[in-house]
Order: sequence, then structure tokens, then C-alpha cells
Amino acid sequence: MFAKTLSPTAQTALAILGKSGLLKDAYLAGGSALALYLGHRYSLDFDFFTRKHFKTQSIVKKLIGLGQFEKSTLHSDTILGTFNSVKFSLFYLEYPLIQKTKSFLNIFLASPADIAAMKVAALVDRGTKRDFIDLYFLIKEKYKLEDILKFYNKKYQKLSENIYSIFKALRYFEDAEESEMPKMIKKVSWGQVK
Repeated sequence: MFAKTLSPTAQTALAILGKSGLLKDAYLAGGSALALYLGHRYSLDFDFFTRKHFKTQSIVKKLIGLGQFEKSTLHSDTILGTFNSVKFSLFYLEYPLIQKTKSFLNIFLASPADIAAMKVAALVDRGTKRDFIDLYFLIKEKYKLEDILKFYNKKYQKLSENIYSIFKALRYFEDAEESEMPKMIKKVSWGQVK
């Protein structure tokens, strides 16, 4: 794992969360998990997902007991905030993991295949530079696009109904132009990604 992709503050926060067992039914996905696997960029937030419904207020109370937690959005099965100065989210997600998780600091990490499928879904929804860059490195270093589309279908069972939207999203950079370029470890320009 490429631990250097997380700041010392983020590593400490993740270690606290892992040691607590609070997120034993959840897994870390998104850019932070992918950066731990690929070492391609720094990541600034924790995106956790669980297939189990949870009591939002109960989790928030436990987060406050573990450190500093500032909430920004709380809904049923949704928590957004900051834990010990690191952006934190926990969402209920009904879709299954398609490959086994790995453990880092007692935190489960979604597999690169799961993250790839989730990045495709994210591109269809919003498309930030981070998402495009993550997908770029997944294709450059790990998988073919066809494999990623198979992962997407295995996870969401929606490839045939979303294929047009996916291919459109893979070539639609306008929304991403507005977002910030992440701090990279492996050098790449936005022009190369496009």
C-alpha cells in the first residue's frame, strides 16, 4: 500500500477509525482507497460505504467520542463531515462488492475493480478531474476499459441501459474543467488525461 498518498493527519485519523472497530461493516472506496493501491496522487478525504443500514446519530456520537467530528450533512444512512481535520463520508450503498477487500490500518479497502466500477458511476453523475484521473491510471496501470465496463455491469447490473451515458460521460470534460486538479505523485497533465 502507498501510505504516503495520505497526509500524516489522515493516516492518524484512519488508524483511530480502524482501531475503534466503528467501521467494521464498512469499506473505504473512492480516491483515497485507489491512491493507496496505485500511489498516483494524494487524497484528502475518506469515502466509506456499507451495505448495512445504520443509525446516523449513533455513529456520529461514536465519531465524536473518538476525536473531533464536525457534521455538515446528516440524513438517514448518510453522514458527511470532518473527522480530525479530514473530510469524512459514510453512505449506505446497496450494491455488492465484486471482489474481496484488503485491510489497511484495520480498515477494509474496496478492491480496485470495485473502485473502477464506482468511478464509472461517478463520471456518469458528475465527472470531476479527480474521477477522470483515477480512471486514467486504472486503465494505464491495471485494467482495459472493457474490463472496467464488465466490473460496472457486475456491480450495478445496468451496463446495457447506461452504455450510451457512460460513453458520453467518458468524453464529456466540460464539468470537470471547473474542478481542481488533484496534487499528483505520478506526473500527468489534464491534457494527457483528456
